[in-house]
Amino acid sequence: FLMSVAAHARPVRELQAEGGHLQPDIVRTFNTSELQEIVKTFRQEPGEGVLRWLVRAWYNAGNMVMLLWYELQLLGVLSQDSQVRAQLSPSLYRWLAAAVSAAYTSVGELEALAGPWQTIAKGVQILRQLGMAWAVETGGTEGPDDILVTKSIKATLLRLAPDELKSSLLAVVMAADGRVRDLALRVPRKTLWLDLLKAGVPREEINGKPTAILYKWWMQLPASKRSTGGKGERGVEQSKPTAPPTHLLSGSCRAPIEGMAGPPFRADIPCLR
Repeated sequence: FLMSVAAHARPVRELQAEGGHLQPDIVRTFNTSELQEIVKTFRQEPGEGVLRWLVRAWYNAGNMVMLLWYELQLLGVLSQDSQVRAQLSPSLYRWLAAAVSAAYTSVGELEALAGPWQTIAKGVQILRQLGMAWAVETGGTEGPDDILVTKSIKATLLRLAPDELKSSLLAVVMAADGRVRDLALRVPRKTLWLDLLKAGVPREEINGKPTAILYKWWMQLPASKRSTGGKGERGVEQSKPTAPPTHLLSGSCRAPIEGMAGPPFRADIPCLR
């Protein structure tokens, strides 16, 4: 009852991979009739148990049938089991995570792909990339923001940070014990706070305010005075104290005169006293 391996064979070129394993490189796709034969051979029959089905697939040389992703899609759902069917139709993210997990067999390999960062905005991106390195290990069931901040994430984030920020970030990062999303909010808070102070906002107006409020005020600053280091903006290491923006100066709580240039009036931004 064993199906000949040759029935579903096709030309492949075997390449030498790390560890001495042979990685097949497919050079021809299956045609329609071949795909139909694969479906006929490997589809789980009604009433056939999952384990019996897998045993049959193994002894019919299922491990020798190498399919491209679009070919798998053309096969449709081969299983009768609802739980297995759900796994055979993963989301794009889960499929990508599984592929990355197979290509990079350890979290350390993935963490090594993260590079140095010079700005807070880039630092948050790197933090989420490090979270993703661990999220891949979950098989794509979680995203980077859901990952608990590990010692490895903390150490790597600090190691890749610019020297001038390491001391200020050390206490914030090392004290983090929540998830990546929590640390992503905490990392830029110090910069939001400093930028607002440099812009002339009184310390008492800033202290104790939620990060979301500080971020709202910070976004009202001119782009050149926000230390995010985005395209066309300065990096954190270049930030210097600057004059407060006109709409934060004493006596500027009125809306600008119609027709005159200037930032829009915002009643929710504190004025200097």
